[in-house]
Amino acid sequence: MNQPVVITEAMAGRSVPDPLRHAFDKKTNAHSRGAGTPLPPHQWQEAWDRLMTLPGKGKRAAYFHIPFCKTKCSYCGFFQNTTKEAQVERYVDYLIREIEMTAALPRVQSAPIHAVYFGGGTPTDLTPEQIRRLGKVIRKHLPLANDCEMTFESRFNGLTDEKIDACIEAGFNRFSLGVQTFDSTIRRKMSRIDPQEVILERLQKLMSTDQVAVVVDLIFGLPYQTTESWLKDLEILVDSGIDGADLYQLILMGHTRMAQSIEKGSMPTPAGTEEKADRFLAAIDFLNKKHFRRLSVSHWGRSARERNLYNHLSKSGAEVIPFGSGAGGNIAGHSMMLQRKLDDYYADIDAGRKPVMGVVAPSPLYKAFNAAGAAFDLGFLNLKEMDKSGFEFSRLCRPLFEAWVSNGLAEMNGEFLDLTLAGQFWAVNMNQGLQQYLLALTGEASESGVHMGGHAKRAPVSGGAPKGCPHHSKQS
Repeated sequence: MNQPVVITEAMAGRSVPDPLRHAFDKKTNAHSRGAGTPLPPHQWQEAWDRLMTLPGKGKRAAYFHIPFCKTKCSYCGFFQNTTKEAQVERYVDYLIREIEMTAALPRVQSAPIHAVYFGGGTPTDLTPEQIRRLGKVIRKHLPLANDCEMTFESRFNGLTDEKIDACIEAGFNRFSLGVQTFDSTIRRKMSRIDPQEVILERLQKLMSTDQVAVVVDLIFGLPYQTTESWLKDLEILVDSGIDGADLYQLILMGHTRMAQSIEKGSMPTPAGTEEKADRFLAAIDFLNKKHFRRLSVSHWGRSARERNLYNHLSKSGAEVIPFGSGAGGNIAGHSMMLQRKLDDYYADIDAGRKPVMGVVAPSPLYKAFNAAGAAFDLGFLNLKEMDKSGFEFSRLCRPLFEAWVSNGLAEMNGEFLDLTLAGQFWAVNMNQGLQQYLLALTGEASESGVHMGGHAKRAPVSGGAPKGCPHHSKQS
């Protein structure tokens, strides 16, 4: 039942002369999160088993979590396990068993998988032979589309020629690397291991294979970063010749070492919202002049080799089948996470169970939330297309859309609601505001907005992905 909605500032932003810098107070989350109802523990396995008997629909993805890191980056709040050779080998053995067990289920085999993503932790801590073994099992057992995007998330330290060759042999056709900044001084301050020279050499090695798309993350708003150093990062990015980049703004998490260092005064306060808005605008202007293609509000591509498929699918609420300890997934709107503790993960595999440790049943509005997530990722709302989700956005959300237009966050062009530059910068806030509006309009009560599934490739402190699943901490 639709009911009158009081449009709040949190939904629509505020009317100010400079909406890019002041429409909202700040971006408080890396990703917008839909509402849902957490299921009690005794229903987790039953929910998985039931969902796996149904056919899959639409483009789908698979996410593989490698929960090991040699070091913990100062901004990361999702560290799981320190890399130990014997422990990683045991984990790979169990992950292969999980792949074989899950691949046999009817839903997994019911439709092609269009994107595969290896994240972490860091997959770089796998040996070349382990990479080959996993790639062989995945290609043998999962129904990969013939143009499947297979991404290997990596740090630079430890990315040897042998591992690059192993990835290509295993079928990976895309590398995603967490540069965050090319500035060697700032990198050292953030506990990043390798200097600019090593990064550029490894990028050139990857490019020289001429067999993979190479993309990196850059973060604006870091402590010690200036506008000049940010522009220099962009220049180096363009000069490197790589295929694409995600540009994320820093979202400081209170439990990270970086946040603690800033609180103690041992690290300078990072850029505020106004400065981050300026750097966002500078990046758009710079990359436009260099004729990079805008694939989403935060992702750019240079060549046709870069498609950004996994990221967009996960932000659109597409099905993401999870594999590995700490992995998050999304099945028919149900967000889920797999066991984070290795012993619990191993015990479930030994018992022949999918190691599920949490399931959130979707809100009745989840298809509408997914349609909105896909639209905000692209920077425009195709209202005619979004109405196909079963929710009549074009009519029922008109008051909120008009408020956005009035506040300089969007422009109405027929059936399209195009985000302005300010709207692109505040896209996550606006998506969260739209979700609040839908819940209020329909009388749905949010259960705290719990969300555990759908992994977009994302920096742990940045605003690029769905989701409150464990963030990938790409180190170097």
